[in-house]
Order: sequence, then structure tokens, then C-alpha cells
Amino acid sequence: MLKVLIIGAGAVGLGLASFLLKSGCRISLVGREPTVSALAGYGLYRVGIFDDFYSPPESFAVFSTLQAVPSEQFDFVLVCVKSFDTEILGQQIKNSTFQKSSSAKFVLCQNGWGNAEIFSKFVPQENIFSARIITGFTCPERNKVDVTVHAEPLHLGSLYGEDLEGLMPLAQAFREGGIPSVVTQDISKDLWAKMLYNCPLNALGALLEVSYGLLGENENTRKIMEIIVNEVFSVMHAMGYGTHWNNSKSYLEDFYGKLLPSTYDHESSMLQDLRAGKMTEIEAINGVIVLEGEKRNILVPGNSMIRNLLQFLQGRSGK
Repeated sequence: MLKVLIIGAGAVGLGLASFLLKSGCRISLVGREPTVSALAGYGLYRVGIFDDFYSPPESFAVFSTLQAVPSEQFDFVLVCVKSFDTEILGQQIKNSTFQKSSSAKFVLCQNGWGNAEIFSKFVPQENIFSARIITGFTCPERNKVDVTVHAEPLHLGSLYGEDLEGLMPLAQAFREGGIPSVVTQDISKDLWAKMLYNCPLNALGALLEVSYGLLGENENTRKIMEIIVNEVFSVMHAMGYGTHWNNSKSYLEDFYGKLLPSTYDHESSMLQDLRAGKMTEIEAINGVIVLEGEKRNILVPGNSMIRNLLQFLQGRSGK
């Protein structure tokens, strides 16, 4: 039985927990106090496009702080916090009791690019792995997760060339829990593929308050998204990375032909955050393209405009 600690009991953390619980893993969750109380009192519910699932409160452990987690050996730690909390969490993990006695594999289940680099300041690179998730989760209630969309299997891998054999039990547990999952040598290509998906859609969908599918139906928004995609390709290649498409033209064919139709009704995580008055992950998505473009004297006006507009809205909400 795998022992898995999930840090971050938001939509992604609860969604992944539900599949691992169904497969029989021993799960511990760290989340904010209101969520922890709801989970401890009523258990975890999952609804949506996968089978409905319920796990009673006695079937898993919940904690409101990392310091409260018992000193024990975890096989895996899934990091499901927002990207802007990566550095704070890394410091907490470095100082935590369980980290000092654990050889756990840390799997970063986060949006954006750059999380592994930040995390490596606190945890050895050989213990850091990444997950590419193109499954949409929302939380209609604190202890209830709704799976709204699922485009491709969960991918697990390493950005540091580490041995991937140790990830196989986790991928198998996800599959046994009902969500397709594979271990891949190409996780950097997968993460950049997700950047190519998130950069044109996430912030723009939040700014216009529409679903992804509607963005692809209008000529004006298509022009904006294509500018953003072209810029992402330029910056990605300048950084020395590649993805599953050689150029923006071939990517956009799949983007409009396959990716958008499969996520037509999905609303972006940034839109959900803005509605809730929360901070968004704009800096880890479009903000990365702006920052890395500036370092290399690459003009990225599309990503810069989207980032600035989103920051304006975020500032109005006080975040």
C-alpha cells in the first residue's frame, strides 16, 4: 500500500486524492482549516465525468499545517499548491520533521513553468519529479470535487534525467483508481505543451469571462491566441526546449482541431480565482514568457498585454 502525502487540498489535490483513495493508497492531506474541517467531518466526495466516488473521513488523514504531519516515511508527496506558493512551501518542507527522515519522491502537480527550479533550492533534484495534468477540477463545496474535463492521461516524469522506475507504482495506483496515467521520458515537452495550451486560454478566458470553446469560435480572439502561441514557441526554443510540435502552425492545427473541442465548456482556473478574490498564477504562465523573453531580447507583446490586463484585475480584487 502506497503512502502518499498531498500538500494542497484545493481542487487538484482533492481530485488526485480521490483516485488514489479508490486504488487503496493510504492518503494524508494538508489543507486550509475550513477544508480540513469539512473533510474530517464529512469525508471526500467526487462527481463529474468519472464515476462518482465517496471516501469516508476515517479512510484518510487531514492536517491544517505541514508541521502537524507525523514523522513517517511517505512514498510520494504530491505538491498541489498554487505556483506562487512554491518557494514558501519549499522552505517549510526543508524545515519539516518528515523531510528529515524521508526519501519520498516529490511530484509537482502545478501549473506553469519554473516550479521545479524553485523547489530544487530546498529538496535534492533526484527527489523532484513533475506531473502534467490536463484534467479540469473544481470544488463546488469544500469537501467535494467535480471533474469537469479530461483531455489526456496524467503524465509523470523528471526534468533532471532521474531514474523513472520509482514512479511506476504511483502511475499504476492512479490507473487502478480510474484515471489514465503514464510515466514518460518527455515530461519537459509535456509541460511546454501545457504552457502552449494555458498561455493563450487561461488569462484570456478569465479576462473575457468565457469558456475556452468560445475563444476559438471568434476571429478576434483567435488572432490574439495565435500571437501568444507564436511568442511561446520563440521563447521556448530560445530557452533550449522543445515540445511535441515543431512549430506554431502544426500546434495550432491540433489546438483548434482537437484540444479546444475536448475542453469546450471549461472555464479557466484564473477566472475561478478572480471570482473568488484570490491571487492567480499569471506569473507562472504568461509571466514566464514575458520574463524569459526580456532576458533574451525577444519581443512578446501578446503575452505582455494579457499579463498586464490580468494583473490590473487582480489588483482591483486586492490580491
